[in-house]
Amino acid sequence: MKEYKKDKLKLKQRYITILKTNKQLTRVNVIILSLGLALSYLGKEAIGTSLLWTGIIIFLYTLASNFVARRSLEGLK
Repeated sequence: MKEYKKDKLKLKQRYITILKTNKQLTRVNVIILSLGLALSYLGKEAIGTSLLWTGIIIFLYTLASNFVARRSLEGLK
């Protein structure tokens, strides 16, 4: 196998790994956001608000990471 094909295959595997990790991170993020909303509703605004902001930041990170990984995967085809 030629060297550039090996490099291309390694990059493709790396981007696919990033997408799988982001899928798992999104599941954890749903739990964080749910806890934040529940705590805010139950009167623990200090903890709930910080969990909500943490969830929003994680969501934005995974959104940007998914966008970059998918765009890079399309470029490899």
